[in-house]
Amino acid sequence: MEVLPTVHDGREMFVLRDPEGIIDESSLVVSREVLFVISLMDGTRSVRDIQEAYMRASGGLLYTDHIISVIEALDGRFLLHNGRYEDRLATLRAACDAEPFRTSFLAGRSYPGDEAELRAFMEAMIKGRQGQAGEQHLLGIIAPHIDYGRGSEVYRQTYRHLPEKDNTLFVIFGTCHKPAPRMWNISLKDLVTPLGRVRGPGEVARLVREDPVLKGYVDEWPHRNEHSIELQLPIIQFLAGGKEFEVLSVLTGSLHEYMGDGERPDEGEAADLVGRLKGLLRAQGGPCVFVAAADLAHIGAQFGDPPPLDRFMLEESKRKDEVLLRAVAEVDGAGFFETVRKEGDRRRICGLAPIYFLLSMLDPCRGQVVGYQQWTDGASSVSFAGAIFYRDGFEGQSLTPR
Repeated sequence: MEVLPTVHDGREMFVLRDPEGIIDESSLVVSREVLFVISLMDGTRSVRDIQEAYMRASGGLLYTDHIISVIEALDGRFLLHNGRYEDRLATLRAACDAEPFRTSFLAGRSYPGDEAELRAFMEAMIKGRQGQAGEQHLLGIIAPHIDYGRGSEVYRQTYRHLPEKDNTLFVIFGTCHKPAPRMWNISLKDLVTPLGRVRGPGEVARLVREDPVLKGYVDEWPHRNEHSIELQLPIIQFLAGGKEFEVLSVLTGSLHEYMGDGERPDEGEAADLVGRLKGLLRAQGGPCVFVAAADLAHIGAQFGDPPPLDRFMLEESKRKDEVLLRAVAEVDGAGFFETVRKEGDRRRICGLAPIYFLLSMLDPCRGQVVGYQQWTDGASSVSFAGAIFYRDGFEGQSLTPR
């Protein structure tokens, strides 16, 4: 659940929002007092316990009927972890799995839902492909997953290098913004946007299903309303110009289990997943481009940092981003991860896992940062970058972070 402050009829209120779409309504608005009561419902307290805890905290009396009315309101919206919630979740998951393809979640919200309007939108954003000679050597890219409005320039700087080849397989690693069930959450379905249907991974899907480990990481549910991978699809479709391509979608967990002083991601589960997918793709053959749909730092009030967010903090965050991007340009996944680990991920690098896995999947190659932006509204900030990876013989335009 997301809890967002708001003002309703001049009163301070809070919006409870369910980003997974399990509840019937899109949101529920409650007072600070009700929010506190809800926070006490942790599975260990009875109604009487909640009454006593409320009285100790506020000095006021809370009637049993009032608590029960809150419980019933939550239960009616599937906000209590009980049998009704589990049944509702199972029904939704079964319906999701039964769908033959993954439909667009963002069309009409984050970008136009009409095909002609979306093509015109992409034409204005990309401003002509302006590709470079030798792009057949491109192996991978890092692109933002921020909304098009804020990220359009870096999207353009990155995707202008996309190869124009038939039958390319795009392996897209994207951040899962909700708690991810697994380190990898693989979708094998076709995907649909207003620009048409995107083929799933075809032969690779068969190989994934036959792999004794990777088949256990197939899970369509986390992809249902996640934006990080979807935002890449209309751009790739637009630039493909009718050429055939396939997509293997992988939503990643946070890698925070490796943030301590113990095991690193180049060992254990993460290393096994990378090794298995590498072997599978070699067996499949054919052109392949890896994509990390990834933003960088998230700092400021929106993300829980105390104010103010001044220019000195923004400059410091930018300098730290530059250290991360040096590791990216050096195609150094271990160095990239270790830099974030030493920071304690205090700047919330939400593209940590996708970028790490992309760098780990790449064979020896060269990397180049082609765009960078640090967006801010004065109180919060999100930074993001674009990068390309290529074999010798392909020289991208010399662009450095600004």
